[in-house]
Amino acid sequence: MMDDKKDDARQKGLENLVLLVLGAKDDELSVLHLEKEVFLLWNFHPAIREYISYIKHYKGPYSADIQKIIHHPFYLDNCWKYTPPARTDNLSGGFVELTEKGRNEYQRIYRAISKTESVKPLLTGIKMVRELYDKLSLEELLLIIYDTYPEYKEHSTVSRDIEVKKEYLAKRMRTKGIIDDQRFNELVMR
Repeated sequence: MMDDKKDDARQKGLENLVLLVLGAKDDELSVLHLEKEVFLLWNFHPAIREYISYIKHYKGPYSADIQKIIHHPFYLDNCWKYTPPARTDNLSGGFVELTEKGRNEYQRIYRAISKTESVKPLLTGIKMVRELYDKLSLEELLLIIYDTYPEYKEHSTVSRDIEVKKEYLAKRMRTKGIIDDQRFNELVMR
């Protein structure tokens, strides 16, 4: 009985986290971006760790929890729409975007928790992560992930391709103003 309540709280918490990440910007988001952006939050906000786990996988850090939530939400049913990737798209994992119901639910939840001091850093972190990392292409995002968390290259089937393109990808990020010359050099020299 106690485990059921804990599992329900975990499920609801994870669904709310996905909703908060999706709602931080009202744009379609690749599943790869969603998964990796939550991974970055997971590393910096310890409270998230009780809701989600990550393993080393084919495209870096992977969460079966996020995959399950995207396709089969329980508490927030019909709050987002999943669109499968094109046949030629081997990286994105498809795309997720809020529905009208999801936008309304996001507003309701955001209003309810935004004044809570303990949650403000998480909400700020979500907005910052979305603002920065949404600007990255799929490959640029993976370059940053692999450079920052090299242990997640271990089972990756795409890390070698990213490595070959790293100078090109780093130049694009520098041109976009996402990284400075120092970070460019760090990425290219490793």
